[in-house]
Amino acid sequence: MPGFRLNRTPAAAALLGMLAGSTHAQPAADFYRNATLRFHLSSEPGGGFDIIARSFAKYFTSHLPGKPSIVVVNMPGGGGTILANWCYNAAPKDGSVICMPLSTMPLNQVIAPEPVRYDANRVSWVGNLEKATGTILTWHTSQTKTMQDAMRRETPMAGTGKNSIIYQLLTLSNHIIGTKFKVVLGYSTGRVLAVERGEVDGTGSTLQNIPAMAPNWTESQYQLLAINAPKRLAKHANVPTMVEFAKTDRHRAMLEFWMAQSATARAIFTPPGVPADRVEVLRRAFDRTVKDPAFLAEVAKLQTIIEPDTGEEVQSEVRRLLATSPEVAAAIVDVLK
Repeated sequence: MPGFRLNRTPAAAALLGMLAGSTHAQPAADFYRNATLRFHLSSEPGGGFDIIARSFAKYFTSHLPGKPSIVVVNMPGGGGTILANWCYNAAPKDGSVICMPLSTMPLNQVIAPEPVRYDANRVSWVGNLEKATGTILTWHTSQTKTMQDAMRRETPMAGTGKNSIIYQLLTLSNHIIGTKFKVVLGYSTGRVLAVERGEVDGTGSTLQNIPAMAPNWTESQYQLLAINAPKRLAKHANVPTMVEFAKTDRHRAMLEFWMAQSATARAIFTPPGVPADRVEVLRRAFDRTVKDPAFLAEVAKLQTIIEPDTGEEVQSEVRRLLATSPEVAAAIVDVLK
């Protein structure tokens, strides 16, 4: 209406405050029966991250009181900081918004703090869908077939942004192990096609994300050069761990610190300030969803294994990660700056 202005008199302000207060005072069960949940993802549409999150969303609200509707919103960019900053500072704090950041959200608070406008200790973690075992891989046509090859040969690798798991893993490898990966930034969902076409030799990922990231790939089409795990995995017994190449205790500690983000591989949080009873309802709905046979059957078709942690477990792991010694954190910051 032209010329209309809201007159924010003291009485009007008091009324708005009362309405907001009454919304927060509403019991969680009643709130979710009448709410539309918004699920914000720090990813482009169509990638492995997005596919698993949307599958989860289909079943999650059936475990909430009243089975509310849910809208999935993609908020990529900034290596995950765009979504994390928005969810922390601007999202409604009533429990109607949940967010799935990139796994680096707590880590970046320590090693890349400049764009960070959040505290991962103060959000309420709802749960984590899977662990994250970082890995470096190359396409079967690449001349770089081992980490030793990567130490001798400059190898172009597809990356997204500097705050991403891909850039960090490859850069740490260059500085700690002595590989010569050339990270080509700017790829998102297109990095799979870039690898297949030979624009780059490979990329970084997590073992758990490869089937969803590239469902058409078979294990014979790529080679795993290394994994960032405490010890070799039975399924990939011939693939060395990155810590096997660490030359000093400091280097080993840096790689172990980076491993700690496994707790937030596909984690979900809700902004600070959400009423405790609504956080509890969200957490228990998460716990039921990750045991839902229909959800598990769907993700099995995507060749993904759910390895869940409760919200309480994620909260504890994030607290531990952010309490890392300043010396180790400073060493990683120096490498990735």
